[in-house]
Amino acid sequence: MRIRLSLIAAGTLALASPVAAQAQSAPVAQCAVSGASSAPELHKEWILVGWDKPVAGQSWDFREKLGKYYDWEAKDVVLYDDMAPDHRIARSAEGYRALWEKSFQALRRAHHLVLDGPETIVSGALATSTLEFAARLEPAEGQPIVSIRARSTLVWRCTGDAWKIVREHNSTRRITPDESRQLFGF
Repeated sequence: MRIRLSLIAAGTLALASPVAAQAQSAPVAQCAVSGASSAPELHKEWILVGWDKPVAGQSWDFREKLGKYYDWEAKDVVLYDDMAPDHRIARSAEGYRALWEKSFQALRRAHHLVLDGPETIVSGALATSTLEFAARLEPAEGQPIVSIRARSTLVWRCTGDAWKIVREHNSTRRITPDESRQLFGF
Protein backbone atom coordinates (compact mmCIF):
# COMPACT_ATOMS: atom_id res chain seq x y z
CA MET A 1 0.00 0.00 0.00
CA ARG A 2 2.84 2.38 0.87
CA ILE A 3 4.52 1.71 -2.48
CA ARG A 4 1.27 2.39 -4.31
CA LEU A 5 0.77 5.72 -2.50
CA SER A 6 4.38 6.70 -3.24
CA LEU A 7 3.89 5.96 -6.94
CA ILE A 8 0.66 7.96 -7.04
CA ALA A 9 2.33 10.89 -5.27
CA ALA A 10 5.31 10.76 -7.63
CA GLY A 11 2.97 10.69 -10.64
CA THR A 12 1.01 13.67 -9.29
CA LEU A 13 4.20 15.65 -8.74
CA ALA A 14 5.41 14.85 -12.26
CA LEU A 15 2.14 16.10 -13.75
CA ALA A 16 2.32 19.26 -11.70
CA SER A 17 5.92 20.03 -12.67
CA PRO A 18 6.58 22.90 -15.10
CA VAL A 19 8.19 20.52 -17.62
CA ALA A 20 5.10 18.31 -17.77
CA ALA A 21 2.86 21.36 -18.01
CA GLN A 22 4.95 22.71 -20.91
CA ALA A 23 4.80 19.39 -22.72
CA GLN A 24 1.03 19.28 -22.39
CA SER A 25 0.58 22.85 -23.65
CA ALA A 26 3.19 22.72 -26.43
CA PRO A 27 1.62 23.23 -29.84
CA VAL A 28 1.25 20.05 -31.83
CA ALA A 29 2.53 20.23 -35.40
CA GLN A 30 -0.28 19.85 -37.91
CA CYS A 31 0.72 18.88 -41.44
CA ALA A 32 -1.66 17.83 -44.20
CA VAL A 33 -2.13 14.10 -44.69
CA SER A 34 -3.99 14.59 -47.99
CA GLY A 35 -4.21 17.25 -50.66
CA ALA A 36 -1.63 19.54 -52.24
CA SER A 37 0.37 20.08 -49.02
CA SER A 38 0.63 16.39 -48.12
CA ALA A 39 3.92 14.48 -48.29
CA PRO A 40 2.97 12.39 -51.39
CA GLU A 41 1.85 15.44 -53.37
CA LEU A 42 4.92 17.40 -52.28
CA HIS A 43 7.15 14.50 -53.39
CA LYS A 44 5.64 14.60 -56.89
CA GLU A 45 5.92 18.38 -57.05
CA TRP A 46 9.51 18.19 -55.74
CA ILE A 47 10.58 16.07 -58.73
CA LEU A 48 8.31 17.47 -61.45
CA VAL A 49 8.62 21.18 -60.65
CA GLY A 50 11.70 21.51 -58.46
CA TRP A 51 14.18 19.50 -60.50
CA ASP A 52 12.75 20.26 -63.95
CA LYS A 53 14.44 22.70 -66.28
CA PRO A 54 12.25 22.64 -69.42
CA VAL A 55 13.63 25.71 -71.22
CA ALA A 56 17.08 25.53 -72.82
CA GLY A 57 19.53 27.72 -70.94
CA GLN A 58 17.00 28.58 -68.22
CA SER A 59 18.51 29.73 -64.93
CA TRP A 60 18.21 27.16 -62.14
CA ASP A 61 18.64 28.25 -58.53
CA PHE A 62 18.39 25.42 -55.97
CA ARG A 63 17.00 27.55 -53.16
CA GLU A 64 14.44 29.19 -55.44
CA LYS A 65 13.31 25.90 -57.03
CA LEU A 66 13.61 23.52 -54.07
CA GLY A 67 14.02 25.63 -50.94
CA LYS A 68 10.48 25.13 -49.65
CA TYR A 69 10.89 21.34 -49.51
CA TYR A 70 14.01 21.14 -47.32
CA ASP A 71 14.55 21.87 -43.63
CA TRP A 72 17.29 24.53 -43.76
CA GLU A 73 17.59 24.75 -39.96
CA ALA A 74 17.75 21.07 -38.96
CA LYS A 75 21.04 19.64 -37.71
CA ASP A 76 20.10 16.00 -38.40
CA VAL A 77 19.63 16.10 -42.19
CA VAL A 78 21.11 13.31 -44.38
CA LEU A 79 20.69 13.68 -48.15
CA TYR A 80 22.11 11.24 -50.71
CA ASP A 81 21.80 10.67 -54.44
CA ASP A 82 24.02 8.13 -56.17
CA MET A 83 24.49 10.61 -59.04
CA ALA A 84 25.99 13.20 -56.70
CA PRO A 85 29.60 14.14 -57.41
CA ASP A 86 31.86 11.56 -55.75
CA HIS A 87 28.73 9.99 -54.18
CA ARG A 88 28.94 12.59 -51.43
CA ILE A 89 26.40 12.75 -48.62
CA ALA A 90 25.07 16.17 -47.66
CA ARG A 91 24.35 16.80 -43.98
CA SER A 92 22.40 20.01 -44.56
CA ALA A 93 20.13 21.54 -47.17
CA GLU A 94 22.87 24.08 -47.86
CA GLY A 95 25.36 21.26 -48.42
CA TYR A 96 22.96 19.61 -50.87
CA ARG A 97 22.51 22.92 -52.69
CA ALA A 98 26.30 23.17 -53.02
CA LEU A 99 26.43 19.65 -54.55
CA TRP A 100 23.76 20.24 -57.20
CA GLU A 101 23.39 23.89 -58.13
CA LYS A 102 26.44 24.20 -60.38
CA SER A 103 25.79 20.97 -62.34
CA PHE A 104 22.07 21.72 -62.80
CA GLN A 105 22.81 25.29 -63.80
CA ALA A 106 25.12 23.89 -66.52
CA LEU A 107 22.40 21.65 -68.02
CA ARG A 108 20.57 22.88 -71.10
CA ARG A 109 17.38 21.09 -70.04
CA ALA A 110 16.12 18.58 -67.47
CA HIS A 111 12.83 16.71 -67.89
CA HIS A 112 11.23 14.47 -65.24
CA LEU A 113 8.30 12.05 -65.15
CA VAL A 114 6.77 10.20 -62.20
CA LEU A 115 6.46 6.54 -63.22
CA ASP A 116 5.11 4.97 -60.03
CA GLY A 117 3.89 6.17 -56.66
CA PRO A 118 4.34 7.83 -54.39
CA GLU A 119 3.73 5.31 -51.68
CA THR A 120 3.54 7.03 -48.31
CA ILE A 121 3.43 6.21 -44.61
CA VAL A 122 2.56 8.98 -42.18
CA SER A 123 3.05 8.55 -38.43
CA GLY A 124 2.77 11.59 -36.22
CA ALA A 125 5.34 14.22 -37.14
CA LEU A 126 7.17 11.98 -39.64
CA ALA A 127 6.24 10.73 -43.09
CA THR A 128 8.11 8.71 -45.67
CA SER A 129 7.34 8.66 -49.37
CA THR A 130 8.80 6.61 -52.19
CA LEU A 131 8.31 7.04 -55.91
CA GLU A 132 9.92 6.00 -59.16
CA PHE A 133 10.80 8.65 -61.71
CA ALA A 134 12.57 9.07 -65.03
CA ALA A 135 14.85 11.95 -65.93
CA ARG A 136 16.24 13.12 -69.24
CA LEU A 137 19.21 15.42 -68.67
CA GLU A 138 20.56 17.44 -71.58
CA PRO A 139 24.08 18.77 -70.95
CA ALA A 140 25.73 21.55 -72.93
CA GLU A 141 25.84 21.29 -76.74
CA GLY A 142 27.82 18.38 -78.09
CA GLN A 143 27.62 16.21 -74.97
CA PRO A 144 25.48 13.06 -74.81
CA ILE A 145 22.06 13.15 -73.18
CA VAL A 146 21.80 11.16 -69.95
CA SER A 147 18.53 9.37 -69.22
CA ILE A 148 17.81 7.54 -65.98
CA ARG A 149 15.17 5.72 -63.99
CA ALA A 150 15.35 6.27 -60.25
CA ARG A 151 13.76 5.27 -56.94
CA SER A 152 13.46 8.18 -54.58
CA THR A 153 12.70 7.87 -50.89
CA LEU A 154 12.18 10.96 -48.77
CA VAL A 155 11.60 11.29 -45.03
CA TRP A 156 9.58 14.35 -44.14
CA ARG A 157 9.29 16.03 -40.75
CA CYS A 158 6.30 18.14 -39.86
CA THR A 159 7.67 21.53 -38.84
CA GLY A 160 4.79 23.71 -37.73
CA ASP A 161 2.29 23.19 -40.51
CA ALA A 162 4.58 22.15 -43.39
CA TRP A 163 6.40 18.95 -44.32
CA LYS A 164 10.17 19.37 -44.79
CA ILE A 165 12.70 16.84 -46.14
CA VAL A 166 15.20 15.61 -43.54
CA ARG A 167 16.31 12.39 -45.29
CA GLU A 168 16.70 11.64 -48.97
CA HIS A 169 17.94 8.60 -50.84
CA ASN A 170 17.88 8.30 -54.63
CA SER A 171 19.11 5.23 -56.50
CA THR A 172 19.42 5.47 -60.27
CA ARG A 173 20.16 3.39 -63.32
CA ARG A 174 20.87 4.67 -66.79
CA ILE A 175 18.42 3.79 -69.54
CA THR A 176 18.97 3.48 -73.28
CA PRO A 177 18.05 6.21 -75.77
CA ASP A 178 15.19 3.96 -76.99
CA GLU A 179 13.78 3.58 -73.46
CA SER A 180 14.08 7.33 -72.99
CA ARG A 181 12.18 8.05 -76.25
CA GLN A 182 9.43 5.62 -75.20
CA LEU A 183 9.04 7.39 -71.85
CA PHE A 184 9.43 11.02 -72.92
CA GLY A 185 8.19 10.86 -76.50
CA PHE A 186 11.26 12.62 -77.89
